Amino acid sequence: MPITWRPATLKDIESGLSIQPRYLGDAIVGRKAAAAIWKRLGRHRFFISCVMESSLLPPGDRIVCFGASVIVTDSFADAELANPHPDINSRLVASLHGGKPVLATSDEVARSNAGAGVNVFIVYSAWREDILNPEDLQSVLAFSPASFTELHAGYRIRQIFQEPAGKPELDLVRRSIEFRAVAEFPEDGRVLFRMNRESVQGIPGSLANAIFSRREPCLHLRDSDQQLLLAGLKGLTDSELADELEISFSAVKARWRSTFARIADSMPSLVTDTSDREGRGLQKRHRVLSYVRNHMEELRPYDWQLDSNSSTSPRRPKKSPGDQSTSQLRSESEGITVAR
Repeated sequence: MPITWRPATLKDIESGLSIQPRYLGDAIVGRKAAAAIWKRLGRHRFFISCVMESSLLPPGDRIVCFGASVIVTDSFADAELANPHPDINSRLVASLHGGKPVLATSDEVARSNAGAGVNVFIVYSAWREDILNPEDLQSVLAFSPASFTELHAGYRIRQIFQEPAGKPELDLVRRSIEFRAVAEFPEDGRVLFRMNRESVQGIPGSLANAIFSRREPCLHLRDSDQQLLLAGLKGLTDSELADELEISFSAVKARWRSTFARIADSMPSLVTDTSDREGRGLQKRHRVLSYVRNHMEELRPYDWQLDSNSSTSPRRPKKSPGDQSTSQLRSESEGITVAR
């Protein structure tokens, strides 16, 4: 069966979780509360997820793989790795249920992107091995690192950690040469693994090298600019952008103009008018979207004041009035509302 992948949506979460229920994280808050938390999690900007599907399966039952990650705070990541206990998902879910989430905020991600990097925790990774033939399983396993790399492009990553909850996933990560085991919990059938820049050095041809590579942004985009361009990468019309961003049609037009003006300050060649006056607006969009698609660091939060590469770094762009709410609950081009 032909396998394809795409960013997940809120509607995919229930089907995805059913593949391996041990990832639900319900040990502390209970199954019902945990399921509700996952719906909230899916709306967070830094919840990054995808599904793999087979077009040969019946509609509504085509998902054969679900993967998701979150960006967590330094304190949570460091505590879990320093004093490991099984079932990290349950503690993460409980933090959201108790009103003290360990998910990184937009400001924290901005500081991390300009500093030591973000902590990525893989909260879910499972596939329907019972229906996949060997060829399709290989497609799923090949798509997994490729989709992860694409969805996390542009972030400066400090480390990635995960705790496989099913035997197929555990066996796969054990065979990995990029992940290192941090702690094993035989009684629970779980192992905590970690990957960082040091663990992937010297591994030729590994996608992990791309994950930990980093380019500095240069366009100085505000959050509102980034959200417009992330939505624009989906190929939406201005009317659809208005619905996506929950602003008026005229506000979309104004935001394009504002974004172009900001880009012109940093990279004027990207928005230089062409001789074709009728098509110059669309041509600008195409050039800008083509550029940011290949430079996703421009669309990630970044704290210019903490830019570690320059002692005279420019000031961070000010947020527009609607940026704060948008930054936490807006979907990015690569994934559920939320992040990517």
